[in-house]
Amino acid sequence: MESIRQLCSKEFSMADALNSFLQTRNTSFSDVLFSHFAQTDLTQSEFVVYLFLTRWGQTHVEAPEPQALAQATKMTPSGVYAAITSLINKQAIALISVSDNAGHSVDQYDVTPLLRRLLTTPETTTEKTSSGNALVFNQIEIEFGRPLSPIEQQTISDWLNIDHYDAGVIQLALREAVINQKYSLRYMDRILIAWEKQHLTTVQQVQAYQARREQL
Repeated sequence: MESIRQLCSKEFSMADALNSFLQTRNTSFSDVLFSHFAQTDLTQSEFVVYLFLTRWGQTHVEAPEPQALAQATKMTPSGVYAAITSLINKQAIALISVSDNAGHSVDQYDVTPLLRRLLTTPETTTEKTSSGNALVFNQIEIEFGRPLSPIEQQTISDWLNIDHYDAGVIQLALREAVINQKYSLRYMDRILIAWEKQHLTTVQQVQAYQARREQL
């Protein structure tokens, strides 16, 4: 199954990608979202923004301007921004780059992460994973002492969804960064890559490795 980014890179529109994703599973957008909404942790505002982003993606190549989305949803621009930020944190959407009709790279919101999770993950696992991932975002913001930028949010989402780093391992990397007073995702990324090269992929493996280092 091709990813949404691969589909878009082949000059598919977001509508084509979304429809392809749903058709291969013999379902529809409304069936998935409304049948499984209780499994999500979206607020009403986030749900409304998610619906409008999905509708927008079916008729537009690039992401909507916050002001346009605010007018469509009858929300304030700051409310829309907060909802989008939370949707990214909750891994319901992802900010990606696609090509417009002129071949230029533009930003668009991929809405399939939530659909993919609802269709492929049992409810109990979904709730546990969503809770653990949300904790990662919250802890990093607390330790950094500031809100995360959209780029930083996407970096963390990529760690969880593309690199498949365990949420607990990311928290251990955060602890290392704080101990060394390096409040940077780049520093954390170097730690995660170093652990991965040593095949340290679980919390237990990392903790055992750290214990051995402390004994030296």
